[in-house]
Amino acid sequence: MNYDLVIKNGTIVNSQESFLGDIAVKDGKIAFTGNLPDNTTSSETYDAAGMHILPGIIDAHVHFRDPGLTEKEDFETGSVAAAFGGITTVADMPNVDPVTSTVSSFNEKLEIAREKSYVDFALFALLSENNIEEMDGLKNAGVLGFKVFLGTSTGEIAAPSNGVLLQQLKKAAALGMRTGFHAETSEINNFFTSLYMKNIKDIQDGLLLNNARPVISENIAIYNAICLAKLAEAKIHIHHVTSDDGALLIFFAKNIGVDITAETCPHYLLLDAKSHTYKVYPPIREERHKIALWDALKNNVINMIASDHAPHTETEKTLQIRQMPGGITGVETMVPLMLNEVNNGKLTLNEFVFLASEQPAKTWGIYPQKGNLKPGADADITIVNMNKRKIISSAGIHSKSKTTAYEGKEVKGIPAATIVRGKFIMKDEILTGNKGYGKLITSRVL
Repeated sequence: MNYDLVIKNGTIVNSQESFLGDIAVKDGKIAFTGNLPDNTTSSETYDAAGMHILPGIIDAHVHFRDPGLTEKEDFETGSVAAAFGGITTVADMPNVDPVTSTVSSFNEKLEIAREKSYVDFALFALLSENNIEEMDGLKNAGVLGFKVFLGTSTGEIAAPSNGVLLQQLKKAAALGMRTGFHAETSEINNFFTSLYMKNIKDIQDGLLLNNARPVISENIAIYNAICLAKLAEAKIHIHHVTSDDGALLIFFAKNIGVDITAETCPHYLLLDAKSHTYKVYPPIREERHKIALWDALKNNVINMIASDHAPHTETEKTLQIRQMPGGITGVETMVPLMLNEVNNGKLTLNEFVFLASEQPAKTWGIYPQKGNLKPGADADITIVNMNKRKIISSAGIHSKSKTTAYEGKEVKGIPAATIVRGKFIMKDEILTGNKGYGKLITSRVL
């Protein structure tokens, strides 16, 4: 057989093992994984000697801001940043303008993404107080899952009342869909924000943010989601877990039979409130929470890593801490930051593949189409150079928002190539893909 693409001589990495081998691609799919004979022919060959070949990395939590908030980001700039970051599929959140809560708003956003995206994409739909009748149509239109903001973030979206949310979760369960939660409690946030932001002046900005939206805000929200999910027999997901308490509640939920998954983000694993003042919702916590989150990942209590890429304009991110919007750019830096932690011994490359490719695909119902290098899967491949070093800088960020919490940080381990369905989107730090190549990826649950 003449293949379309052969990747030779690299170390193939999955969640269970690593081995020297080759990958062959035909018609956008993985056709062979192993050791190809020397007489194999292909239209294109990439020599990955000295590099590692990973299943395409999935960032299951991004905010590309289309439509309505495109001064901050859009699907073109966001997906280019994803490609340079080694990301082959993104899942975009619904708190845009208009919010993605109806079939018509979903279709509007879908057409925009189809025109602009360089990488494959999935779209979440919002659950609001008044859209339960839209849920069947949204599933049929191709949503990846539903999203609930229990506490306000960008967009100031109110949570559904508990009675409505219970009915929505029952509906989601009947549809086989998983519902994700932004787990904060607005009442708690409002009280402590008023207390700390207005009245207390002599506290470090990082601790100020942490105290203004305290851990108890996350705890109450997670527990509320667990209780409703238990009653509704629904599948739920907790986005961007920040705390040891949050991880403990997720462990509890698993033990009482709730189908619960969870993610955390690089900024919660790498930064701490005492020494970092970058404003993000939920906020960065103290060191002890960082340690607990690493343990939760190791023990599969938290089962994935996502960036929560939430860009704002540079002007907005230079405001005083009390006026600045919460959000961090991360789709381009997540992979190199985590590869650096692999090199530092915090996790293995196999564990990273599990957390950033296989588990996101399984959680959101797109496995085995995505998240692996088995024959028949989409030929989504992230090739990484574990020995190359790079300095993270705002000047090198491809997002529309040229800001980063990691300015000047040196990382060891960077993406060398990003391949989506057999096509190079980024190769050797050069954009090689086409705008509009990315396609909608939907949940395979029936």
